[in-house]
Amino acid sequence: MPRSKAKLIPGFYYHIYNRAVDGCRLFKEKRNYEFFLSKIKKYLIPVSEVLAYCLMPNHYHLLVKIREDDFSNSMHKLALSYVVSFNNTYQRKGHLFQGSFQRILVKDYNYLLTLSHYIHCNPVNGKLVCEFSNWAFSSVNEYIGQRSIDFIKPTIILDLVCDDISSSLAEQQHAYHQSLLSWQKENLIKKRD
Repeated sequence: MPRSKAKLIPGFYYHIYNRAVDGCRLFKEKRNYEFFLSKIKKYLIPVSEVLAYCLMPNHYHLLVKIREDDFSNSMHKLALSYVVSFNNTYQRKGHLFQGSFQRILVKDYNYLLTLSHYIHCNPVNGKLVCEFSNWAFSSVNEYIGQRSIDFIKPTIILDLVCDDISSSLAEQQHAYHQSLLSWQKENLIKKRD
């Protein structure tokens, strides 16, 4: 999917991401990740639904549904707040992100599900952990029933993995876990080929 700088449209889903400049780390320690998550809650929850996230040492991924036209401004506030704090903490100056955030419009539900898998498997693919549920800075544990964070909205994606509309939350979480394992295995095979 091509990158776009087009205006973000309320009611649509987007993959939002960015990385650190010059290969440096965005997150050096646990408190950095926690601070960034607190800023997501402060700045993005009022203007979007956050369906999934993964914070990696040098980049981040968010899967959001935009609710308000002010999303770009809120992302700017989040980034600025984080950079100012990071630079003060580590006595550095200058840019931390490679420009403004990138976004890809999610055009259908199949891609929405695939994108959630991609985001949640990032720590395994990056060889940070062997099991995706071991990465604390991802929403995967909300999806598989091992943790609950009040600002993550997994319902839309969990509904995609169960054909039976009467499935319980536990059944949906189990189905998502199985679909994630399948996706991970399939994509590891593709990488080796």
